[in-house]
This record gives sequence, structure tokens and C-alpha cells, in this order.
Amino acid sequence: MSAITDKWIKLFNNVNNSQELDTFLKNVSGKGLNEWEQLYNDYDESKNLLIEEALEQCEWILYIPQQRLKTRINWLDLYKPLCYKYVQKIYSIVETKNYISDKQTFIESIEEYFFDICMNISYRTVVLEINDLRRNSKLLGESREDRYKYYIDILLRDKEYIVDFYKRYPMLYEVLDQKLKNISFYIQEILNNLEDDIQDIQNYFKVSDLQLFKINFNAGDTHSKGKTVCILNFKDKDIVYKPRNMILDVNLKLFAEEFEKTFGISDTLFIPKTLIKKGYSYVEMIEIQECSTLEDVKIYFENMGKILAFLHLFGAKDYHGENVLASGRFPYLIDNETILHFSENEKINTSVHKMYDFVANSVYSTGILPMTLYSINNNKGMEIGALNSGARRESPYLTHKLSNVGTDEIRIEKVFKEVGSFPSTVRYEGENISCSNYLPQVQQGFEEIYRIFVDNKSVISKMIKKYFNNCETRYIYRNTNIYVQLLETSHHPELLKNRYDFEMYFLRLYEYGDISNEFDSKMIHDEINQLKNDDVPIFYSDSSNNNISNGVKEYILSLEGESIVEKILNRIKIASTSNLVRQKRIINMSFMGTELFVKNIEPLKRKDFGRELFVKRLLSSRFEHDGEISWLAMLAMDKNYDISPMKYDLYSGTAGILLGINSLEIKELEELFSGVMKYTVNYIKDFSSDITYQNIGAFTGIYGYLYALCVLKESNKDISLEIETFIFETIFRTKDIVSNLDNLDIIGGISGILGVLLKVNSTFKGNLDILNLTDKLMKLIVQRLLKIYAEEGSWISEDPGYAHGNYGVIVQLYKYSLSLSTDSNIRKMIIQCVQDYLRKEREELDHNRVLKIRKNAKYYSWCNGIVGIVKAKHYLLINGLSDKLLSEEVEYYSKDILTNGLNLDNSICHGNVGNLVILDSILPVQTNQFENAIHQESNQYLLEKMTYETDDWGVLTGEMGILMANYKAGRKCLNELLLLN
Repeated sequence: MSAITDKWIKLFNNVNNSQELDTFLKNVSGKGLNEWEQLYNDYDESKNLLIEEALEQCEWILYIPQQRLKTRINWLDLYKPLCYKYVQKIYSIVETKNYISDKQTFIESIEEYFFDICMNISYRTVVLEINDLRRNSKLLGESREDRYKYYIDILLRDKEYIVDFYKRYPMLYEVLDQKLKNISFYIQEILNNLEDDIQDIQNYFKVSDLQLFKINFNAGDTHSKGKTVCILNFKDKDIVYKPRNMILDVNLKLFAEEFEKTFGISDTLFIPKTLIKKGYSYVEMIEIQECSTLEDVKIYFENMGKILAFLHLFGAKDYHGENVLASGRFPYLIDNETILHFSENEKINTSVHKMYDFVANSVYSTGILPMTLYSINNNKGMEIGALNSGARRESPYLTHKLSNVGTDEIRIEKVFKEVGSFPSTVRYEGENISCSNYLPQVQQGFEEIYRIFVDNKSVISKMIKKYFNNCETRYIYRNTNIYVQLLETSHHPELLKNRYDFEMYFLRLYEYGDISNEFDSKMIHDEINQLKNDDVPIFYSDSSNNNISNGVKEYILSLEGESIVEKILNRIKIASTSNLVRQKRIINMSFMGTELFVKNIEPLKRKDFGRELFVKRLLSSRFEHDGEISWLAMLAMDKNYDISPMKYDLYSGTAGILLGINSLEIKELEELFSGVMKYTVNYIKDFSSDITYQNIGAFTGIYGYLYALCVLKESNKDISLEIETFIFETIFRTKDIVSNLDNLDIIGGISGILGVLLKVNSTFKGNLDILNLTDKLMKLIVQRLLKIYAEEGSWISEDPGYAHGNYGVIVQLYKYSLSLSTDSNIRKMIIQCVQDYLRKEREELDHNRVLKIRKNAKYYSWCNGIVGIVKAKHYLLINGLSDKLLSEEVEYYSKDILTNGLNLDNSICHGNVGNLVILDSILPVQTNQFENAIHQESNQYLLEKMTYETDDWGVLTGEMGILMANYKAGRKCLNELLLLN
């Protein structure tokens, strides 16, 4: 294998040898590996002549760029051969344009743009070059600053050095030259168009005298051979120039005007004034402005809610914080390419697919709602939603920054770059305003517009056809961030030495598509052609016929399925009050998931709803497909959230739902059992074949499902599953993960798994294979837990709690000891550990008898507070642990909880209802007392749920758990579940 081939193989993820590379290259380019290597070698031979011819003219040597650039761009002389010819070209054009007020200033702004481009593309190569010269002692000077100065003042002014530099990096020269050439043509196009359109611009924007000062090109990525949105800075007014026909924006404005007139409302869609021409447009420059009053702030958020409704019903995407601009109380939509978004029809095979499709087509996907761009690798997130907190933002991804500038030790550092606030962030009295206090206004605006659509489908559908047929709209084939990353990495010095290294790198895109699919093949081919121009690829579709074309209007292919307009009409057709509730839940969850949720409106008037309403809500919120039944759920952590189909766990998933249905024996819910069971079985089969330490736990993973199967088996439930085989195989294939699991707690760790294994043992006493397997794994877990206590004096530092702390470990260890003979050494060791822990706990108590719990935890809760601890102590007490103080402790702390333990939450896990359920199993008082208290707290829970609708249907934090608490059998099931009995 040649060195060239070896180098190329390393560029790909799925190519492992020369034969595979040869096949891949033939499939994607029509040329085999030998042909590519020949092209590589031929280019090596011809590149010297190429560079020498390009730099043969000497005029650039005498060219002196403006002095102020030197403070930012030290390597000006390196770019002179490239910038000179294009600056001269622009200069000759500018001389003929009388509407440019100060030609010298205008030229200097273009010149600065050219040099900035060169710097941004080449800095990696130049930094490498300087360091190579330093390491080879080719830079003269006493200090590192002197040697850098030598590079700037001597080498970069030596024509032979510059020629040699570009001979070594010929693709750098080609990329820079093509980029500047394309942009020069674009500037010439703008200036010529402007000359033709001066009178129209003056009339349309009501400006008397247009004198162009400069063009600001810092408004976005380049597309379609160097074209980008830019700002024309005139003497008295700024106007945005967009290199495409903006008929869609014009029609949006006309649609909004007719909508407002038809339905007697105002302030619906805010679109800048737009003058369209053939292939380009002039757009009103909207300035960011503060709100004048707090009332205007409220109106702004109400207007955002209205916009959210339109965008949702249009199927719009990508309306993040950069694409909405706050001008007083008006949120302007400033980039509407994706407001009519084409998306391929997804084939719905399961309930999971149906729910993912629902979320993908919900308000969640518009980009307006609060959301976080999260980097798993860097464990950092950044707000990107148009609705946001207004707080300082820092990119979650590392970006490049030059350090040691001015020395020959200059290098590139990776840093987290601070990012400015969004233009969509509303401001008042000099401060950014968080959306957190304005959820009611967002909901109000959303509901107002959505209900108009529900009640006037026919009229609005006609308006949609009238204004949006045959409109050009952006087609998103791949995330723009991927293109940006590809372009940045294509500027690596090693890829700039030979054209065919450079081109080979872009062929990686074929690994992320289906080569055998005609559409993918054509799209990737076009993507690569655009990337080779150092442009971000861009594509468009027609709203009526699904024809896809690239940025220079070359037709690629027509997609099958409904057109964009047909999809909008269907969305309007299925709009309903029930869907309105679903969308409002997602809006609420987006605020909660990003920790921007504030309870700032009065709940509904207090009312006795009764248990039946819980059942009705569970029934009405389910998703069904092909006999499968489930619900949506939200997972939130560190201001990042995900709305997705309910998983199969005990905590908030379908395993818990199944236990709830089984315990309550409510006819309407029992009819769901087989559908939920089928969903759970298929979900595990399709999505959880690769079990990791993250989804293995007793409450959060697959072992919780095993626990549920045991309970259902003991209830003689017909679940159409080979339970014993499934349980054996699951334990067998996860035993190594369990053995190496660092987490010790009961929620996701080995203590909880120990509890489930004990349950499996008691349920399947006659299955020797299961018993042998579980015995071995339990012994391993117990030995490990005993060793940890012997070495550290506890299991989980500074957390005595039940769910994530020491008492969870204690209960499962003690439960295991009960399965052993009284003379067992392991049993004695466990009891000794438990008694020792209790002794140390009591020694640390002060006269107030306040138990220490983990930092920032709720004191009166099951999960991390004293309620779980009391539950554990009660378990030890009733199961015979020899300890004279336990009985009094259980009674004392139970009464403390009953007297002082009410808090603002009502969940089973960490709220009042859960506390009462647990106390009901401990205190010898009238059951009616607890039933009445649970009913009152459940009623309060439901009042808040109906005020702040969310998808939270599980057992430990959701509505199924609260429903179970209202029934004696449900309370019994919950108490057993919390102990994994």
C-alpha cells in the first residue's frame, strides 16, 4: 500500500484497506484508486509551474495595503499577490459609479474584507509555517519577538519565499484565489444592480438621496459562488441586500395583511419591507430597539406566541434566536427561507415512530421555543431558542484562537468563545429580559392564532393557496453546522498541499448518505462542488412541485410525496382543540426543561375533580399505532431537555404504567394493558438492544422492567412473553456491565439491581438456571458493597438518603441477608454494617434530631430526604433488625413528616402525595385520614397540571403515580415498588 493510499484511508470512517477505497472511489467518482493516485502525482509535478505563472507579475510587490490593517493582520505581504489583482478590479469598477460618495473609503472596506478572508482561511498554515521555521532555526533574532519580526519584515517581503510558500501549499493559493474571484464578481453584480435600481429604491424606501458609503459583508456564510447577505451602508439609511428573489417574504406580508383584515386582529406577522428584483432583493434594515414600557414587553411575548402558532402550522424550521429581531414590541422575522419547509414523509411503523414524528412536526421544532444546543463531549450547553433567558452565552464547542501572537511561538488554542445575545432577546431600560416571566403571554398569543385556524380552516386554506403556491423556499438537506465544520477542517495545511488530498477529504460526505439512492448521490455530488468553492452548500425547493435545485438554480431532482403547500393544508385540516392542548404542553415543557419556568399565574379555581379525571387525562393523552399504546415524556437535566416517546423504565416509563394499571383494576385502563405491553416489548426489542450503564438500573433501566415482569407474573397477568427466557438472557448479557458498574444507589446502580435480582429469585424459585445466575451476581454485588463499607465507612459520601444514598443500599443489603441462614457470616457482616451505620448516624445528631441529608435536597421527600430514610428504618424494624431505638425513631420522624412535611410539590418521588403514601404504610392511624389528605393534595396537583399542562404520565413524578395513591391497592403497589419488594 502506498503512502498516499494510507493517508487517504485515514480520512474515512468506513474504509479500511486499499481494495475498499478503490471500490468506494469508483462508486462515487467513477475513477479507481490508481487513477486518483496518478492525478495526485501529476499535480505534484505541475503545481510549481502553476504557482510561478500566477506570481510572475511583479506589480503586487509594489502594492501597499492600507496601514491600519497591519494591526489586525500581520501577514499582509503574504496575501498581496492575491488581493492586489482583485482590489484593482474593484477599483476600476468603483471609478465608474457616481452614487458611491467616498470611493477611497469604499475601496478600503473591500480591501479589508479581502484580507480578512485570506487570514481566516490560511491562519492554520501560517502558524504551522512559522513554527516549522523556528524549529529549523531559519528565523533570525535574539528573542522570540525578534524572530517573529524577522518573518514579517524580511521573509514575507521576499518574493522568492512567497512563491516557495505557495508552491508547498498550492491548494491554499487556489482556494483563496477562487474565493476572492467569486466575491469580486459578486461585488460587481451588486454595484451594477444598484446602479440600475437607484430610482426604484428611492421610491420604495422613500429615500431622497442614496449615496453608498460601503458594503458590510459580515452578515452570513457565502453561498452560490461567494454570494452572501450584505448590508448596504448609505449615507442616511442602511438597506439589506439579499442575493435571491424574496417573493416569499412579500407574500408573507400580504398574507398577514389579509389575515388581519379577515379576522379583525392586528400584529400577526412582522416582515420587513422588501423590494424584489430578478434573482435578488432589497430589504428594509430593522434596527434592534428596546421596549418603551413593561406593557410593551408583555405585548412582545404575546406577539412571539402568535408567530409561534403561524410557524407551527406552516411547518417552519430553524427560527432560532438569530432569525428573529426584537424591535420594540415587534418580533420581526428576518430570515424566512425555511418558513415553508419541505420534509420527506416518514413511514410510520410503530408508536415510537408516530410520537417522534409528532414531536418533529410540533412547536418544538420551530426553533422559537427555549432550547439548548448541548455538547456531550464538552458537557456544556448554550441557549439557541428565539425565546431565551437573555443571559450571557458561551459556545459549547471549542473554537480556535491565536495565542503568543507577535512571537515565533505563535500557536492555535482551543477556547470556548463568548457569544453575544440574540437579536430576538427583548430589552428594557438597558437590560435583557428573560422570557421566564412571560409564558402566559406566549401561550395567550399562540392560542389566539391557533383557534382562528381551527375555526376557519376553509378560509385560511384558500389564503394559503393564494399566496404560497409556486414559491421558492430553502430545502435543508444537511445541518449548516456540518458544512461549516467541513469547510474549516478543509483548511488544514495537510489538505492544502495537493488538490487531490483536498478533494478526497470532501468525498467523506458520501459516507453520510446512501450512494445507491439517486437523490442522495446527486445531492452529495452537488454539495461537494459547492464546498470546493469554499461555500456553504444551499438548496431550494418549489412549494408546489418538490423540484430541488441548487443555489445557482441548477435542477437536481424532484422528490416524491406531498408538496409543501399540500402539507400545510393537511396541518390546517388536522388542527384541533385536542392538538392545541398537546402543543401547549410542549410549550410549557420547553420552559421547564430550560429552567425558565416560573409559576406566575393563578391556578384554576379550586374544585373537586375526583379520581376519574386522572383516568380521562391518561386516556386522552395516549398515542396509539398498530395495537401499541404509549405517551410522550420529557427528560431534563442542566437546562437541556428532550421530548420523546416514553421509555420502558419504572421511574417515568411504561414499566411503571403497567404496574399501575395492574394494581388499580380500573376497566378503562385495563383495556390499555395489552397495548402498553406490546409497545414496551417492541421498544426494548428495537431501541435497547445495546444496554449500557446508563439504561440498566432498577428504576431507570432494563432491570426495572424485569421487576415489573416479576410483579405481573405473580399477578397471573397474561403478557404473551416468554418471561423466564427473557429474564435469563437479559441478566446473562448484562452481568459484566453490572459487575463493573460504579453507581451504587438503587435508582440506577447495583443496590437497585440487587433488589431486582432478589425479586427475580423469589418469583422464579423453580428455575435453576435463573437461580444459579442470580445467586452468582448477587454474591458479587454484596461482596463489593461490604468491601466498600469496610474501607470507607459508608457507601455514598455525604448522602444518607434512600434513592441515591446509603439507606437505599442498606435496605437491599438487609433484604439479601434475610435470604441467608442465621449463622451465615455474610448475614452477620451485613447486620454489623447496618448497625454500625445507625450508630454513627446517631452520634452525629444534635438535640434537634435533624437528620443530615445531601446538599440542596428536599428534607421532606422520599428520594433524598427523611421520608425515604424513615421508610428504610421502618423496613428494618418490621423485618427484625435487632435495634432498640428504631421503633421510637420511626414514630418520631413519621410524626415530624406528618406535621411539617408538606411542600410545594405533589409527586410520589419528592412531594406531598408520596410522603402521605409512605406514612400510610407506617403510622397506625385511621386510613380515612390519609385518604382525605391524599385526595386534597391530588386535587391540588391536578389543578396545577391543568394550569400548566405537561406530558408527565409516569409513576414516580407523573399522573399515574398520583392516581395510584388514591386507591388502597395502588398505595400498596407504590410502597412495594419503592422498596423493590
